[in-house]
Order: sequence, then structure tokens, then C-alpha cells
Amino acid sequence: RSLLQQLPEVHGSKFYYFGFGSNMLEKRIHIQNPSAKFLGAAVLNDYRVDFALQSHFWEGAVATIVRTPGAHTWGALWELELHTLPDLDNQEGVSHGVYQPINVPVHSLLDKQTIECRVYHLCDQPKTDVHGPNSVEEATAFRLPSKTYLKVIVKGAEETGLPPEYIQWLKAIRHNGNSVQDMESKLELSEVKLT
Repeated sequence: RSLLQQLPEVHGSKFYYFGFGSNMLEKRIHIQNPSAKFLGAAVLNDYRVDFALQSHFWEGAVATIVRTPGAHTWGALWELELHTLPDLDNQEGVSHGVYQPINVPVHSLLDKQTIECRVYHLCDQPKTDVHGPNSVEEATAFRLPSKTYLKVIVKGAEETGLPPEYIQWLKAIRHNGNSVQDMESKLELSEVKLT
């Protein structure tokens, strides 16, 4: 068995991946990973969604998950061909030290199964919660996602069928107002409403 096949998220010639940010949106994940097959909504317990690290591509901070007891991160459960795992790592900038892959147990909404999944968090994790009560100083432009990036996440959450209250929470996240026109049109974001 190869090292890849020993990963907990691997089963046969495929692996499971949990997308909680822009990769909830099928059109987005299929740009670099066309073999990704949507399996349904899932939740990762004891992690929160946060934003850090400026992306030139998205013109704002990008999403990460941070271990936080009692928190919940909802997302999309995907099944991909094992030979495409390097493509996903490349999209996430693993070799450049941007994101780091970890293995987490997520709970599938459809069949209530617990599934070991590959997920990515930023190598340079935020030390404070950008959504927290003491975040006024912290939520500078550096920690805010662009309007376009947030719209991708919201559209993906709606497409995935995540709980309405979680979608409302996503829609209310502060953003920096930046629009990335290329992605707005490519991912058809004109109808996406934020609060």
C-alpha cells in the first residue's frame, strides 16, 4: 500500500473531502477538480469558520477552520478520485505553505454516518475569533473576506442544503466590499444576496 492509500480519508481508489468555504460550490470545485462528486451536507463539530491571510486572487481574507470546543462548521461532503489528490493540494497551496491538510470526522446529514475526511486549514491560524465579542479591533480589512468570496460561500451553502440559520449567519459575516468581476460572472453570483 502506498502512503496515500494509508490515509484515513481514502477508500479504494477514492477519498473523501470536506469543503467548508468556496469549495462548497460545485462550479468552483469543478474548476480544478472536475471528478469531485457531491455526496451531501455534513457538519464538523468543535471547529469554527474564521478568516485570515490575504488572497490576491479573492481580494480579501480566505476561510479556515479553527479548533473551538462547542462550535460547528457545516459544509459539503465530496468524493474524489485518489489520483486527483495532488490537484486539490495544489489548489489549496499546500506546497507553498498556505493550507495544511488534516483528517477530521464529519457527520453526514443524509445517512447520519461519521466519515473521515480530508480538510484544509491555514498554516498560519488566527489567534482570535474574528466573529467574537472582542473582534472590533481584530476585524480589520486584513481579516475580512471580499464580497465576492463570501457570495461564493453563501451560494455553495445554499446549493449544499445547509441549515437556514447557518446560511443566515454566513450572509451576515462582515466583508471588505471588494468584488472580483471575473469570478462574479464565472460563478454566476449576481443573484446572491448578503445581509
